[in-house]
Amino acid sequence: MGTDAGLREVDRLGVKQLPRFRDLHPSVRRVLEAAHKAAVPHPIYAVGGYVRDLLLGLRTVDIDLVVEGDAVAVAQRLGQYLKAVVTPHPRFRTARLRLAEGITLDLVTARSERYPKPAALPDVRPASLREDLARRDFSINAMAARLGRHRFGPLIDPLGGAEDLRRGRIRVLHDGSFVDDPTRIFRAARFEARYRFAFARSTRRLIEAAVDGRVMRNVAGSRIFTELLLITKEPSAPRIIRRLSDLGILAGVHAKLSRLPVVFGLLERVRQVLHRRRTLPPLQSCAPAEAYLLGMLYGLPPRTAAAVVRRLDPPPKMSAKLAADLIACRRTACRLARAMDLRQSRIARLLDPLSPEARIMVLATPVRGSKRQAVSEYLTNSWRIVPVLRGEDLRRLGFRPGPIYREIFAALRSARLDGQLHTRRDEVSFVLRRFTGASLQH
Repeated sequence: MGTDAGLREVDRLGVKQLPRFRDLHPSVRRVLEAAHKAAVPHPIYAVGGYVRDLLLGLRTVDIDLVVEGDAVAVAQRLGQYLKAVVTPHPRFRTARLRLAEGITLDLVTARSERYPKPAALPDVRPASLREDLARRDFSINAMAARLGRHRFGPLIDPLGGAEDLRRGRIRVLHDGSFVDDPTRIFRAARFEARYRFAFARSTRRLIEAAVDGRVMRNVAGSRIFTELLLITKEPSAPRIIRRLSDLGILAGVHAKLSRLPVVFGLLERVRQVLHRRRTLPPLQSCAPAEAYLLGMLYGLPPRTAAAVVRRLDPPPKMSAKLAADLIACRRTACRLARAMDLRQSRIARLLDPLSPEARIMVLATPVRGSKRQAVSEYLTNSWRIVPVLRGEDLRRLGFRPGPIYREIFAALRSARLDGQLHTRRDEVSFVLRRFTGASLQH
């Protein structure tokens, strides 16, 4: 992405001054006042993405705080004030609070970091705020604003983050940053796409050097998987995945992902279907992350796809579900491609057994014309068509409860879907005509 595009987007967003305390949302003011109270006598600061997005005029409910003291102890006191659940992480001197208003607070002890080896988790020790800002990933995430009683700011920006925001630039802070933590490349790609920024030239060179050094082979699959999940939450997820492919990052994760470019059109269609899912009720419960992962795996041979999933190391339940969904959506797409019978009952038999994520994949595959129209019609309207008759009606008609009920209701729904039945009387006649003699109480 060119620098001009990044600058145009920054101009559109506008780099602003920090808001005054009284201009913050009342819920945020209450939280920040409580955080200041819980931290006394230690200084506490808003930092990172929260400050960055305030300067861009963007609303966020995720607040990052740094304490020049014990963040876990401050978080415990703050949790009592706010009646919030506290999740501490003592090894890294951090804690997270989730509040009823939807606000998430991440508290961190001001710290410096040392990486014992490339891609390892860091060793940390308490430090000053400036040391904490200096250990961060990018300049735009290395700004802070001190919290006081009824006070917010001024901006603390020792590393030029505000200027990089103005210029639409992603600039890494250390030459060894991508070697110490290669997952920062994923974050750089997310910020580039989200804000339409561009990499600083030095940052691009450092990414290329890290790729040449094959840094991704040292990163645990679960950490890469976490980064991919964050990417799938972005509106421009396919563009970010393509960018990572162009940079050689995905091939560094697994050699077979170097062939991924063939599915970028599929990923874009997945994005389009996800955008429409509010109008397609059978898809509304889908997990977008799983849909995108299916899209990434769809074009790979089964054994290769399984190897990639093992490398990414998702939770066991998700791993099993991805494997089952991949088989199911491929089989269904093939059957749909060969299908001559496009009645809604046939479409129902194809789609009903699938998960929402696998249905999205079927819609996203290059199915054309009347077949795509038949699938869309089913997911938009026909899915809600069900028989009028119920179990008690079948009992009154003389049918013993048992497996025959499932067969009857399936036949009724198919006939309803295909427009053969319209009224309750139609259904009764259909059942008596087709199933008389089956499990009757005579």
